[in-house]
Amino acid sequence: MRVNELALSQAFLPSLARAGIHTVEQLAERDLGELLRQPEFRSGVELYELIRELHRHGLTPFAAHGSHVQTERELQMFRLRAVEGLTLAQIGERFTVKGERVRQLLKLHFGLGGVPPAAKRRAPVKPHPLTLSERRRVYRLARLTVMRTYHTPLTLEEVARTVASSPRQVHRAYAEFGKGTFHDDLTSRRLDAAARLLQGTSIPVAVVARRVGYSDRSHFAHTFRHRYGVSPSTYRARSRQEPGEASAP
Repeated sequence: MRVNELALSQAFLPSLARAGIHTVEQLAERDLGELLRQPEFRSGVELYELIRELHRHGLTPFAAHGSHVQTERELQMFRLRAVEGLTLAQIGERFTVKGERVRQLLKLHFGLGGVPPAAKRRAPVKPHPLTLSERRRVYRLARLTVMRTYHTPLTLEEVARTVASSPRQVHRAYAEFGKGTFHDDLTSRRLDAAARLLQGTSIPVAVVARRVGYSDRSHFAHTFRHRYGVSPSTYRARSRQEPGEASAP
């Protein structure tokens, strides 16, 4: 399987190409710790995104023997170690296991041994306010969280907890690096997904609304009309009359 078939950020693919990685099979030949030491992967965010996408396809090229089943717990352990830079003991406290067990799980599921760059540069007390690079990291992790979980009842507070930050810092990160707010990002993800479902399926509009994260159909319809200029039902009808031409005015 080629890596460009995965749902990865477009900005990430050139970095993989420069590292000589074009297929999932080539990933299996690389050491994750070695990749984390390369400048383009040093933040850990890119490799966390890659691992989550591989997990979605049931692929574990970095794991010992490539056959270990990763759960959300192991994925979050990787994020806390390789992106947030927490110690093994700190991660263990969060999951009520010993630090040595965390080390074993990271090695087993991701081939991650040693101390990743994020853990080496993490200060004992995080400075306040966040540095530019830390705010950028918060923004990228927040967007990744929205991309993966937009269909859930997602809130700014929940995203902040997921990326180990505060709602204020996430809001600031969006203002500094994004083209809109957290709410704009979440709404855009939901409406893009809704448009695809309306074009490609015949499931009822109410079901489409629920699948993309709206519990209130009328709110969904109002938001959809605001963006596309027509109701969800009209959008679906037009997309079938003019395949490939239904788009926002």
